[in-house]
Amino acid sequence: MFNWGMKANLPGITLLVMASVFLAGCGASSSKKISPEAAQTNRLDWNMKTLVTAYQNTGNTDSKWDEPATRALTEFARSRARVSDLDEPWAEIITTNVAAAVDAGCDDPMVRYLYIKNCMSQTNSPKAFSDAFNEVEKKMQQSQYPPIRKFYAALRAFQQFTYTYGYGSNVDYTVGYQLFNDAMSDLVTVINDKTTPPEEIYEAATEIIAQFPGNVAKFQGYYDQIGQPLFANWSDQAMPWILKGQAYVLLAWIYRGNGYADTITTDGQKGFEANLAVADKALNRAWELDPKDARIAVQMIGVELGQGQGRDRMELWFNRAMKDDPNDYDACSAKLNYILPKWYGSIDDMLAFGRECVTNTAWGGSVPLVLVDAHYDIASEYTNITDQMNYYRQPEVWSDISSAYEQYFQSNPDNDGYIAYYARYAYYAKQWKKLDELLPKVKPEYYYLFGGTDGFAQVVELTKKNMPQN
Repeated sequence: MFNWGMKANLPGITLLVMASVFLAGCGASSSKKISPEAAQTNRLDWNMKTLVTAYQNTGNTDSKWDEPATRALTEFARSRARVSDLDEPWAEIITTNVAAAVDAGCDDPMVRYLYIKNCMSQTNSPKAFSDAFNEVEKKMQQSQYPPIRKFYAALRAFQQFTYTYGYGSNVDYTVGYQLFNDAMSDLVTVINDKTTPPEEIYEAATEIIAQFPGNVAKFQGYYDQIGQPLFANWSDQAMPWILKGQAYVLLAWIYRGNGYADTITTDGQKGFEANLAVADKALNRAWELDPKDARIAVQMIGVELGQGQGRDRMELWFNRAMKDDPNDYDACSAKLNYILPKWYGSIDDMLAFGRECVTNTAWGGSVPLVLVDAHYDIASEYTNITDQMNYYRQPEVWSDISSAYEQYFQSNPDNDGYIAYYARYAYYAKQWKKLDELLPKVKPEYYYLFGGTDGFAQVVELTKKNMPQN
């Protein structure tokens, strides 16, 4: 039996994978930087090699499905390297072609992995997804595909396993152990390969660090497994220092625990402060190596949340992040968390900042949606549970939410997921006219936001009944 241990609720930690390429250079022995364009080209070449070339050389090829399989793998490589055009329907291209390949009989494990991720029916049970991921992970481990592909197959299978079965003491975690250890072993191999683009290492390591157990000794042991090769091979770059900062911030909060200040033990407080100090030092070293990497600044907002040296310090790092990337949603989300009433702010602070995220013309991307996040936090954390739905029906709340989405859609008109979320908020607010406009744009894969196909149908009927008659 296995239990990761209690996961800490880790406030202000941003471990999301960033979409832009910030780090340059491909070898540990050279500190010479190359241009972002060259780094992106290298990353595309590497992804094509580990996907398309690997399939052609070692995959389960057949003329019956080679064309769609190759097209899907090529598009996946392009999306991984962030070279897809803004209006390129890369997800649809991958989905359509892996489905065509599988329908033609393709049994290649890499293609099957993409099929499970992108095409399995959302009506399937969590167990069905877990079983499918477990099966394809075994085949990937037995294949000749590169370690990075085996890593993601193992990690996704582990994530689905834990989602399906949880962390209860009555769960036989033998399978979970094996999946996680497969992922760790594959990642260490990837890190030791100096031809791996640093961004690929960063993204993979970031994901697995977020899965480390909420137990001090186990967490430290797993970090050491990847930390040692990171610094042996990449110490002259910012990337390993950022990862060390992320890991030690997480470790600090594990020491502290999830309770109020008066519940923290003396040892817990000492461990909290000591590990934040390690993270602080690591991230400052990363900033020395690359003072234009916004991720470092975002992580430092999380450090400041724990150290509490003052809002001016948080604003310093926030402004550094936004200067480098005016569309940095992660930086804005970290600041919003910092100014929650339970930390260093108030509801008024949250709303003022959220509205600034909509009105500041220098900021873009997903930044306007921080105002939606602010209202979600207020409704879920600072509103009585019986009044939460009524919260969204307040005219000023709906005005904020609609202004945020409308601003976002000016530059991102085709984001299907956000259209669906916008529709759900319109339903919460009983904004029938807007809901009538949005519902036809909601794709079936997002019906789960309304309780599934039947729930979505009920919302459609309610909207029809409540629409004003001409």
